[in-house]
Amino acid sequence: MKRTTLVPTILTAALLAVSACSADAPDGSGGPVDETDGPDETSLDRGTTPTRAADPARLAKVALRQFDECGAFLNYVHTEGAERVGASGFDNQRYWLGIDDVMVMEAGPTEAMEDGESTGSERASAEGADFSTTNVQVEGVDEPDIVKTDGTRILALSENGVLHYVDIGDDGAAGTKRGSVSITGAAGPNGYVYGQEILVSDDRAFVIGRGDSVVPVPLPVDDVVFEESIPTEPFPGPGGRSGPTTTVVEIDLSNPDDLRIAGSLVLDGNYISARSIGDTARIAVTTPPTQLGFVFPSSPNAEESAAEANRELVRNTTVDDWVPGFSLTSADGSRSDGALVDCAAIHAPAEFAGFDMLSVVTLPMDESLSAPAATTSIMATGDTVYASQDRMYISTNEWVQPTLDEQERGVWEENYQTGIHRFALPADGAAVYEASGTVDGHLLNQFSMHDRDGTFFVATTTGSPWSSRQSESQIVAMQPNGEVLEQIGQVGGLGKGERIFSVRYVDDTAYVVTFRQTDPFYVVDLSSPTDMVVRGELKIPGVSNYLHPISDTLVLGVGQDATDDGRQTGSKVSLFDVRDPGDPREVDVWTLPGASSDAEFDHRAFLWWAPTSTAVLPLMSWSDQFAGAVVLNVTEDGITEQGRISHQAETDEPNGVTDCRVLTADDVPGLDENDELFWVLQEPGSQVQLCGPEDQGGATGHSCEIVPVEQLDRFWTGDKNGLPIDLDGVDRIEWCWQDGGFDGYQERIQRTLVIGDQLWTMSPAGLQANDLATLDRTTTVTF
Repeated sequence: MKRTTLVPTILTAALLAVSACSADAPDGSGGPVDETDGPDETSLDRGTTPTRAADPARLAKVALRQFDECGAFLNYVHTEGAERVGASGFDNQRYWLGIDDVMVMEAGPTEAMEDGESTGSERASAEGADFSTTNVQVEGVDEPDIVKTDGTRILALSENGVLHYVDIGDDGAAGTKRGSVSITGAAGPNGYVYGQEILVSDDRAFVIGRGDSVVPVPLPVDDVVFEESIPTEPFPGPGGRSGPTTTVVEIDLSNPDDLRIAGSLVLDGNYISARSIGDTARIAVTTPPTQLGFVFPSSPNAEESAAEANRELVRNTTVDDWVPGFSLTSADGSRSDGALVDCAAIHAPAEFAGFDMLSVVTLPMDESLSAPAATTSIMATGDTVYASQDRMYISTNEWVQPTLDEQERGVWEENYQTGIHRFALPADGAAVYEASGTVDGHLLNQFSMHDRDGTFFVATTTGSPWSSRQSESQIVAMQPNGEVLEQIGQVGGLGKGERIFSVRYVDDTAYVVTFRQTDPFYVVDLSSPTDMVVRGELKIPGVSNYLHPISDTLVLGVGQDATDDGRQTGSKVSLFDVRDPGDPREVDVWTLPGASSDAEFDHRAFLWWAPTSTAVLPLMSWSDQFAGAVVLNVTEDGITEQGRISHQAETDEPNGVTDCRVLTADDVPGLDENDELFWVLQEPGSQVQLCGPEDQGGATGHSCEIVPVEQLDRFWTGDKNGLPIDLDGVDRIEWCWQDGGFDGYQERIQRTLVIGDQLWTMSPAGLQANDLATLDRTTTVTF
């Protein structure tokens, strides 16, 4: 273990690095300007209109200012960093109280259909195409997903990081796997990439995923020391940084039988989300500062000297220590590195919002990967991304000092606010920062946001995401005034004591669902942003996590049924009649106890195929021991289950067939809820069987664990000598549970799509086609 004496000369030498700016010391000029003035904001009840705009202090904290050169940027991070660094670096001086993808990653109801917009599947049929597309949030704004189709091919990402190319026959039924290519191990210097999803442009596919590089590990010694790292693989990220990375891998699709990696781009930072409009993609990443070599104390007596040493470290950092980088690897293996963003394209809030850097990277998809030339960045943490066809909005959770006492923290949580940053998306070039503002409370996800003709609407629940004891929800309308997003209207008082579970914007109407014990379904009129009002309200059991309009008068809700006290009991699909906004009605429901659907939290998992009035959603049913998809026929008359689709191998042999003797509850009288055997025998699809030495054992459609006879008491809490089971001739016990459901991991359906008259489904095991009318299986393509 290396021990380092802390002296100024060594300290300085350890930190000097090549800078993107001049080697001269920063002159302190050009930092963020003073806070922006603005009018006050009043507290509003439901359906009222603000008489004044937002409080200037609140607006100033998010109003961004652009650095004009690297000296100004360094002055900012030196000043803010030296003020906030402590004896162990930044970690003991800050809390990042964002909620990452619990509230984010892009889950929830499909949203934002402008003036007759339709979802992707509806769009395909409306244009005469006979295939469905990704169920996107905004018409014309594509979202990355694990499967894409143009009606003639399917591109699917399996969970082991392999992209598969499947040709589709003219009838939509025949599927032939052509080429496959592994992304893992071919994604630049960091190798493994997870959370992959794809965007496609003609004969190019771009796979986007998350990765990690080496993280230095501090080594404690007897005195103050510098951080050191233990050599590990994979290699550090661009510029030798450590931490999260975002990888973009370009796949050449021109020869389906020989898919090739055409290049990879590794970005410093954690991948948040991406959108593409035409042949231009925008990728949002958040990058923490690189490991700065902080010292740390080995005893309380060394804390002050460690803190002072770390302040000096921060003051001597260079631009390379703060600005994220990129690494571009071409098909021939050559590599180039550089800064992801110029200092002049970096903004910072007037009030400190953290050391992370949020970047919007512009990526042309009609050409090969190249060094990023159009990036805009913010000194803040990015949490949620929403994009219309010409604007992008990114929300930022608040930063708070950990020195708050319990009472101060309670006040802060009660008055929690979210920052919103707005960018223009020109057809060519970088995203352009336009304005920022704040709203009370927190967002559910991207679907809380909506842009309509330049007016921004956002639905929030008051309080912090993790503590909203006295919460209520609202929709706020905002418009830019210079570089400030000002509140021009608000409708509040929604779901007092509850929080938002889903939002859906359609034309000039918003549908909002809040929940704690019941499901209030609100219809909100947005036609006048300065005077929004609640037109109707419906309270029903359960909750809708996803809302999907299927006509001008009908909205489908996908979520969970619930008891009167709010306990969720299983999948529920509700059909809402909204033809009278003042009197919304639930006209029919479909339920399945003990089940759940990925569509509850990922809108891309849901399919609505308008030509046949068909809704399809993945399903996991514990009560039915089923993993697959349910196909529903939905009309104004109600919801009818057409059938279910499974990727389990077809067999004529029923489940549970064995040559052993299967125990039943009648074989073991006197069991009560304290006995594990009681619950095993009650569980659908689970069985305990007694096997002799000549029995083959096992059971069709089941996985079995062998339990020696002498361990049978593991299921029995009563008198071991009083087991009322005849064990003569028994040499082993087998505890078996049905494959499928939560055990049928490879067969669970993740996505569904329509090509011609075929319903295609995707699971980790592969692709399958079923006749859309009969649901008979026609084609299977294994991964």
